[in-house]
Amino acid sequence: MSSAGFLVLVLVLIVTCSEAEPATEFAEASDGGTASLPCNLTPTLTPDKLSVVLWYRGAEESPIYKYDIRGSQPQHWAEPSLQNRYFLRILDDHRAMMSVSPTKLSDEEIYHCRVDFQKFAYSNYSCQLNYHR
Repeated sequence: MSSAGFLVLVLVLIVTCSEAEPATEFAEASDGGTASLPCNLTPTLTPDKLSVVLWYRGAEESPIYKYDIRGSQPQHWAEPSLQNRYFLRILDDHRAMMSVSPTKLSDEEIYHCRVDFQKFAYSNYSCQLNYHR
């Protein structure tokens, strides 16, 4: 490999590593199936309580899904373009699962779950959704 080619490879790796957060979990999907993306709801500092769960897709800056329990009733909101195919289920005090159904090839991506708490900061978790044809 030439020195110019090596330099390009190093620059690509630097940009990729600085922009992409590695997935901490992995999920599988096939055409028309259901994918389950996990999210950890455990506060980093206890005692604390869940406030909001936000889901992001890839490098998008706006959330595609929001679960807000700050009011008297929990509120679910999903980006309209998702066509009601995404839904968050709270399994217990420590775990949530984002269901995607029916799955499409365009769903393959890294998803980021941000969990906001009432007292302290937030936590971020990532899940790579792999699509099998």
